[in-house]
Amino acid sequence: MPTTLVLESANDADLDLLLHLAQRLGVKATTTPLVKTSDAEQARLLDEFAGSWQSDEDGTELARQIREARYFRDRDVEL
Repeated sequence: MPTTLVLESANDADLDLLLHLAQRLGVKATTTPLVKTSDAEQARLLDEFAGSWQSDEDGTELARQIREARYFRDRDVEL
């Protein structure tokens, strides 16, 4: 079963050593360059991915509505 292992080397010498060891062990090893994004780009991507909640109620009101909507009753469960 193929398994992916992600290693973050401290420097290029360590990366070369790990790649050489993988080659000696007969393990397929590939590298991909690290893509750095700015804090603003990370925030934009997070907003795009997660979205945001838009409502007229504030958080306290939403929490109150959720608590009041809960329904508790005895359940008759046979195991």
